[in-house]
Amino acid sequence: MTARFAKIYSVVGALMLLEFLAQFYTIASSGFTTVAGQIANSANGSEARSAVQEVDLFAAAHAVIGVFIVPLTILALIALSWLARLPRRTRVLTSLLFLLWLFQFGLAFVGFAGIAPIAGLHGLNALALVGLGIYLVRRNWAFGGRGSASTATLTAGH
Repeated sequence: MTARFAKIYSVVGALMLLEFLAQFYTIASSGFTTVAGQIANSANGSEARSAVQEVDLFAAAHAVIGVFIVPLTILALIALSWLARLPRRTRVLTSLLFLLWLFQFGLAFVGFAGIAPIAGLHGLNALALVGLGIYLVRRNWAFGGRGSASTATLTAGH
């Protein structure tokens, strides 16, 4: 039974990494869309509209994924790490993902308050989330011969 949960942990972890990739894609697309809109508005002589007042599709997708989907996925990973009886270190590091997400959420509010030097940490914290996510997925991958090969190597004394 725990092997099944370990496999589900692997799949959900890989899904979380895809969600992180979607976050980078949507925010980059949003930035280019916003800048292009401001350039077009400036060329017409009209005022460039604020990015906060006119949320484009990509910014909305970034917000929905980041506020609703990612935290639910992380909470599922935390539960699966316990159900799969993964090592304590893995459970703690998986829980750390949620703390990093909380920090990420707070940094977004700082950004909307206009405190750019601190809000810039939102991007750096995103890299920490991705790095830890990759580490956890690779370290606990439950498919293929990787786990059994590692055990065989340790047993052989190499």
